[in-house]
Parts: sequence; structure tokens; C-alpha cells
Amino acid sequence: MTGVGAVSPAGFGHRALWDAVREGRVTTGPVTRFDTSHHPSHRAGEIPRSALSRLDALVPPHRSLAARCLAAAAAEAAHGAGLTRTGSRARTGVFAGTVMGTRPVLDHGITSAGLTVEGSDWAEPERLLDLVPEVVPVDGPVVLLASGCSVGGDAVACGAAAISEGEVDVAICGGAEELSQEVFAMFTTLRALAPDVARPFDGDRLGMQPAEGAAVVILESAEHCAARGGLPLAVLLAHGAAADAYHLTRPRPTGDALVGAIGTCLRDAGRAPEEIDWVCAHGTGTPASDGVEARAIVSALGGPGRRRPAVSSLKGMLGHTQGAAGVLEAVVAVLALAAGHLPGNATLRRPDPACAGLDLVPPRGREAPVATVLSLAFGLGGGVSALLLGAAGGDDA
Repeated sequence: MTGVGAVSPAGFGHRALWDAVREGRVTTGPVTRFDTSHHPSHRAGEIPRSALSRLDALVPPHRSLAARCLAAAAAEAAHGAGLTRTGSRARTGVFAGTVMGTRPVLDHGITSAGLTVEGSDWAEPERLLDLVPEVVPVDGPVVLLASGCSVGGDAVACGAAAISEGEVDVAICGGAEELSQEVFAMFTTLRALAPDVARPFDGDRLGMQPAEGAAVVILESAEHCAARGGLPLAVLLAHGAAADAYHLTRPRPTGDALVGAIGTCLRDAGRAPEEIDWVCAHGTGTPASDGVEARAIVSALGGPGRRRPAVSSLKGMLGHTQGAAGVLEAVVAVLALAAGHLPGNATLRRPDPACAGLDLVPPRGREAPVATVLSLAFGLGGGVSALLLGAAGGDDA
């Protein structure tokens, strides 16, 4: 991994994201984008206006805010990787994920007078990728994935596979989501929205908070990075994927798919469970999924004689950015590896007794050596992804 970029409820750029995470700052708040008066919850994670104003100077206009944010994140990541300065003729591909894609374009056209949207781009999720080639040279495959809320990890895995197969030299791996009335209504119907903040792994958790944003990580092989004089930020050690095929909205109570994806990462990377320094959990704050995830992590990484896995979720701070979540969390994992800091569970008040097998990182985080991070994601429909990242300069770099 040689570059990272982000636009999130914390603001513009990966530094704003890291500052919020390091401070344990909750970035969700009252929804201003659309009317929530008929909903029991009125909070979500919106990209702040100060960040939106910066997009105008950096990326071309587009009807999809998600498309603009993805392009901005890609430009930041490519610049950080030095790809815009080298004049390299590297074969570059784009691998990005989303859940609702450009669907909010339809939201904007729904008025009291009826549907006023012109054209069909609201029904063409691939429009999400329109702007990336305009800010970063792309001459390889451009792939959009839509595998649910695990899609960010899937996009990173897809880019890594393309490099491994020799299809590309550089993979721009990202995820993007725009806050949508439809998503807000869906989670209201599922009774899954928290009235105040999301509290992952807390005994009093009541639900999640939807959010928006975009993130990108740049992948290259070690050989290509060295040949062009690049500097790695972190190493993707392994990735795993699974599906529990259990229920449309509920995860399998045993968490078998998550255990399997973690096991794949450990096996492929040649790592032991006790070598994982931090688990960046999916942790949405819903009563069902957090308990399943906690049990799965203990099953895969815990056990007699082993230290309890250090675990935290970023969604109490950022909300659930769905298609962007897996890549946003990968960006934070890269930054945590560099800083030697374990982000905390910012909204944790009363740890769920069912999570006693986990070392839940306190709200303000913890200074500690970080050499290996496991980042987890799963979503509606049962898809699961796991990414194992290592520090740059390690044995696998």
C-alpha cells in the first residue's frame, strides 16, 4: 500500500480522518440533507460543508456526490504515492465498491410534484467511476463491485488479485457512498437506527447510524514500488472472503463465515492469532451483529494461554459508511500501523458482558506497538471480508 485518500464525516483528506479517530471524536450529527421529521432518529454522518467546498476546486462537476468524493480520494492517494510525479507508464486499474451507488441522484429528483429526474444515470451505478480517470491516469480495467457492506474489503482483494495475475501494475482500490433517503428509510424499517450515537460492543447499544464518504488505497507489488522509487506505507499480508448464506438481514449466530475469513488470512500470511495487534472490527452497534462478531473474534483469535484480542470499531465515531466503510477502515489501519496507536471505542460506556473475551480499547485509544492489523467487514446478505495488514519495513515488505 503506497497511498491513501479519504473524504469522510471527519472532513477532507486522510489527515482529517486520522485526527478525528485519534481524538475519539464523534462526527455524526443532525441530518441536514433531507427531512427526517417522520423518522424516530434524526442523526447520520454527513460530509461537512467545508469539505464539500474543497471538492469544487479539485474534481469536475458530477450529479453524484459519491463519484466526486471517490475521485478526490483517488487523487489524494495517487499524489501521496508519488504516482502523479513520476510520469510512469504503469498499467493502472480501478476497483471500487458501493452499496447504493448513484441512487441518491434519484432522491434529489423526488418532489411533491412527482419524479423530476432526467436521464437514467441514477440507475447506472457504474457512473460512480466516471471521474476517477479524469484525475488519475487509468489504462487498465475499471471494475465496480456491489457485494454489500463487505464490498470495501472485496475491492482491495480484487485489486490485489489483479496485480498478482499481472493484469495491472497499480490498483486504485476504493469505496464510496452518499447519504440516501432510501437507506435511511430502510434502516428505519429494520428498526436499526440509534437515536443518539452508535455504541459498538456496548451493553446499551441500540443501533447504527448511516453515513457517507469515500476512501482509496493504492496497491502495487513490492517490485514495482521499488523500481519506481516508491515508499510503502503498509503491506497487505492476506485477504479472506466468505458468505454465511443464512439470512437476508441477520448474520449467522455462530459467525462461521467470519471465523473462516479470519482463518484464511492467518493461514495465507503464516501468522499466529497472538500476532494480531489490533482488530478493526465491523462493529455497527446493532444488538445482533456485534454479539456475533465478538464471538467470532474470540473463536478465531482467543483461547487458553492467549492474550485477549485488542478490538475497536470506528463506527461510533464515523457512522456506517457502507460501501466506503471497508476502505476507510483500511486507511485508518495504515495510519495506526505508522503511528503506533490503537484507536478506541469512542462511544463505549458499559461494555457488553458477552464481549468479556475481547480487550475493548478504551474510548481515547491506546499507545502501543502496532505491527499487524486485522480489518473486518460483513453485511446484509451474509458477505464477509477480512484484510490483514502489516507495517512497512516488516519481514513481508
